[in-house]
Amino acid sequence: MKLWHVGILSEDAEKTVDFLCAAPGADKSKWVFVEVEFPPSEMVVGDGGKLLAAIGRLGDIVYEILQPLDDKSYHAKVLKERGPGAHHYAYVCEENQEETVAALKSAGARVVWEAVHGNEHVYYLESPIDGTVLEIINCLPFMPEE
Repeated sequence: MKLWHVGILSEDAEKTVDFLCAAPGADKSKWVFVEVEFPPSEMVVGDGGKLLAAIGRLGDIVYEILQPLDDKSYHAKVLKERGPGAHHYAYVCEENQEETVAALKSAGARVVWEAVHGNEHVYYLESPIDGTVLEIINCLPFMPEE
């Protein structure tokens, strides 16, 4: 299991990236902005929808800024309930994803969102202790430049 990124929910991904890139040495030109859609046919648990995702790096940490582009998706609902800010920590498990998910579930985590998107199988699991969300993904879809 390898840390991929820290996920942040935002009402405005562009403004959030502008803020993060105000730090010395940050380079906004290396951030990638992409619209992603999770249609109902890709959803296993939770609601899909459209997102604007901004992925970039500050030092050694990769960030994924997610801005819901609809009001019914899982991400939109969480943003409305909890507000903007840190949402999840994403880990890549290329060889043992199902085993990892099963172990977290047996420790009390619950799957709050799951999608099969192309070659990616993505789980969001919520901790029973403090609500921390772990994203467990089976492949590394993108790694931003340093």
